[in-house]
Order: sequence, then C-alpha cells, then structure tokens
Amino acid sequence: MKKAISLLMLLTGITVNLCAQTNSRSDKAFQVPENIIINRRFYINLDKGNKLEIEITDITDLQRIVNIDSLLQVFAADIAPLKDSIADPLTSKRIDYITDAQGRKKMRFQQFQPKGATFLLNKGELASLRTEQDTIHIIGIIPNAPKPEQKISLTNPRYYHLTFYLNNISELTGYMGGALTQKIAIIQNNINGKWPTVQGSGNHYLKNDNTIIAGAPKGFTPQGIGDFVNGFITINVQNYKNYFVPSFTLGARFVFTNRDRTFKWEPGIFWEPHYLFAKDATGKLKTYRNDFLTLTYGQGGTTDYDARKDFSFSAVFSLGYLIRQKGDFIEKNTFRLGAGKLQLYKTTIEPSMYFDNFFHGVTPGIRISQSF
Repeated sequence: MKKAISLLMLLTGITVNLCAQTNSRSDKAFQVPENIIINRRFYINLDKGNKLEIEITDITDLQRIVNIDSLLQVFAADIAPLKDSIADPLTSKRIDYITDAQGRKKMRFQQFQPKGATFLLNKGELASLRTEQDTIHIIGIIPNAPKPEQKISLTNPRYYHLTFYLNNISELTGYMGGALTQKIAIIQNNINGKWPTVQGSGNHYLKNDNTIIAGAPKGFTPQGIGDFVNGFITINVQNYKNYFVPSFTLGARFVFTNRDRTFKWEPGIFWEPHYLFAKDATGKLKTYRNDFLTLTYGQGGTTDYDARKDFSFSAVFSLGYLIRQKGDFIEKNTFRLGAGKLQLYKTTIEPSMYFDNFFHGVTPGIRISQSF
C-alpha cells in the first residue's frame, strides 16, 4: 500500500511550498555593494559536478585569497552551530557569509523544500531524491590590498566573492587539503597564457588546466572592461535640400571611463558614403556617391556601472567633412554638424545641418540611424 501511495505521488508531481522567502533589502545586505566593480571572474570545476566561482576586484587580489584553506576553516568553524539545521538530506540550502572592513561577520542560512517530489525507483523500492545543489557565498574585503593592475577606484574597498555549488554542504571539508590553493596558483602563474574556446559555448578554458573556465580570456568581465574600442556600423536616411539621401556609417568608437565606472566619454571616427539619385542628360537614372569623414563625441553617466550598456548622453555631437564629391548636389568643402540625439532602442534621431562657404550656404536636416 505504501508503495502504491509513493508511486501515485511520483506520477502526480505533488509540490510543496518554499519554507523561506527573501526580499530585496535583505538580499542586498548579503551581496557585494553595487558600486564595487568585479573585474575578473573564474570558475573551477571540482569533482562530482561541484563548482567554485571566484570573483575579485583586481587580478592582484588573487594573492590575498591564495591561502583559501584558512578562509574555509574559519567559515566551517563559524557555521558549526548550524550542524543540525543542515542535516536534512532532502532540502537545498544556501549560506551567505560576509565579513566587513572591521572584521565583523554576518551570516544568513536559508533552507528550501524541493518544488516537486522526486524519487529514485530501484528494484521496486522508491527512495526520495534531491536534485538541487547547495550554495555557499563567502564575501570579504581584501585587507591591505596590493597596488591594482587595472584602472579601478582608488577609494572603494576591494572585495572577493567565493561561491560554492555543492551536492551537499558537508562536501566542503573535502576541498580544504590544498587543492584549491593550487588552482588559484595555476591561475596566477598562467593568467597571460592561452585561453581556448570551450566548444559549444562562448566560454574559455585555461590551456594549462581545462578545469578552470572563464567567460572571457584572463577572466575579464564585461562590466570590468572600462576602456575599449567598438567597431560600429549603422544604416541611415536623411534629407539634403529636397533629396532623400540614404547612407551608411562604418568606423570605430572609443570608450573611456573614470575609475569608478560612473561616467564615460565616447569619441569616434567614421566613414559615411551618401547616395543621391538623379537622371543624367540621357534620362538614365544614376547614383552619385558623396563621402563624408565624420568625428563624433558623446559623454554621460553609465548604466549599472557598466560601460558597455547604453546610457543617457549629457552632451553629444558630430562633425563631418565632404572628402569625395560626385555630381553637383553637394558643394565642395561642405561640413555637416549634428547636435543632440534621441535614442529609441537601436534607432536614433539626430538633427543636423549642412553648411559651406563659412555658413553662407546652410541646409537643415534630420537623420535617422539604425545600429546593429
């Protein structure tokens, strides 16, 4: 009879509610502060499907956590009073453990009932089975931080964030024998080595140790890359006098940020061929290409401290100069000035003005651009 009831539960997928819920304010108290930029992120694949994620503010901070065994021993001693609470083999657990600059510690323990009833059927016997991993978050401030290698804030503290994904929290003690210290040393000694792509994904692995994975070579995070160059292409339409003029833009945009990643500057240089259409003396429709060399500049505050995200410009303008003329449509030595920009997703609307002969010949216009 008991077997029949268990089988019925298996087939109907009876679920239970979570035993704990969190709110955003509570979560923020156990996270790295939003203004702290994580510049490097590495993943270490351990045995049995377990994994360690390492996040740091600067690559030099690896030196401060290389003795990870000591950190884990202190952590294990601090959570010892939770021994009975974490003994339930069917619930998944999460432990958040953070140490501030004064050495004070905060700890949060959460335990979750499975969302569904999962069983293992073996020789006619049903046994409960857990499918969710336990997670441990250990966050701390780097004491006496060494001189940073990257352009980072000189006033904010530097953090490390260790996240363990384990089949069972009790397995953590099995990684305190120096193996993790060796992995961190491998990263330090081979950070500038080759990082081939993991087949079937956009991740990369360290050639000297394929258990060490990163989202980008050397562990760089998109948010942590403050200064970079972007290739840029747009398709545009604008008016010039009474002509409808399609064009495209091809070039590079340079991005520079301040150390705190709160403000950025974006100069750029672009080639812009404009296409005009008219009939020649024989009545045949012809295409006339007129090329502009354009310099752009924009500046403003970043979004989420991430220089790669779109942002609101506090100032933006462009200046183009006619470098190739064909036909009698656009006068030689013509400039095009653009100022201000309205952006809707990947589409921008920019007011512009063509002028020649020192502003004696002025033609206003509107340009609409679609980026990719």
